[in-house]
Amino acid sequence: MAATLPAPPQVPERNFPDYRRELRKALPKEVFEPDLRSLWWFAPHALIISASLYILTAHFHYGYAWLLSLVIGHSFGCLGFLAHDICHGGSVKNRPLRHLLAGIGFSAFWIGPYLWSRWHNSDHHNNTQIEGIDPDHLFTIEDYKHNPVLRGLYRLSPLARNLIIFSSFSYRMSQQTIRMVIVYLRSPKSTARDKAVILFQLIAPAAFWIGLTLTLGSQVFWWGYFFPLLVANAVAISYIATNHFLNPLADERDVLATSLSVTLPRGWKWLDPWHQFFGAHVAHHLFPGMSPRHARQVEQKAEELWPDRYHSMTITMALKKLWQTPWIYEDHTTLLDPVRDERHKTLGHGMPKD
Repeated sequence: MAATLPAPPQVPERNFPDYRRELRKALPKEVFEPDLRSLWWFAPHALIISASLYILTAHFHYGYAWLLSLVIGHSFGCLGFLAHDICHGGSVKNRPLRHLLAGIGFSAFWIGPYLWSRWHNSDHHNNTQIEGIDPDHLFTIEDYKHNPVLRGLYRLSPLARNLIIFSSFSYRMSQQTIRMVIVYLRSPKSTARDKAVILFQLIAPAAFWIGLTLTLGSQVFWWGYFFPLLVANAVAISYIATNHFLNPLADERDVLATSLSVTLPRGWKWLDPWHQFFGAHVAHHLFPGMSPRHARQVEQKAEELWPDRYHSMTITMALKKLWQTPWIYEDHTTLLDPVRDERHKTLGHGMPKD
């Protein structure tokens, strides 16, 4: 793993539409105005988590402890989505207050707002799917050649490999967080103050959640924090893996080429606002600071204007495709199983959407 992220390459000449300008012309002005209403979501999740921890403390029973773990974990994930939007500045413009609220929302994951702003807001959003620059893109064939763990994984049967990969959803967000902490601690661009902030914003929330739940009882730690954290990881990564992993790597910052939006299946769409419309990821990459309440409206217009460039599918279909395809880029538009010599094209380059 490289200790630092390389400098972004020169942006090549634009050969795709100016999506943002066209959408701003086509949509009402209020779509792009600050919106504080999303902050009210702190209230139901605080109530859900507090009530569940109380039940686990005062009325513990294995018969429903697992259900409370699912409920708490889902709220942890929802608060992470809320913190993600707050950190982009769409609702709160004051930076210290924005970081405080985002830190609270991210606390269960131990993600500090400074780390997230640098990792996600800057390096990911400014370099989405650019090989060697975006810290969140999938493995390349060069990674495969130099990573013995990855080579061993692809020697397994596709079923065994996928079981390992998809089970890793339960810890992958936490794993990537620790990885990025190490990257930025090692970065020569990080000052001593930056490193202190990164470490404090990692240790403080970890100490809070572990200390609080252990104080309430060991059963509360396991069922009220440890297992819920696995659930929260799975909720977050189920979206994050579908956002870009079926898209090509890029030489250009073409949002519609490098992002996929997902919708929830019928009967589950009521969860969209709970998840801060995180599945509307094309809209988010077009306008990161926009209130997520308007994300689906933006995407309807994007699909209307550029139906051949905009990518969307249900999250269940996207996860199914992730199960069916290898997770190694042979080149910018091809996913490869190097052991079985199987190739799959990415979205926009031959992969069907159904």
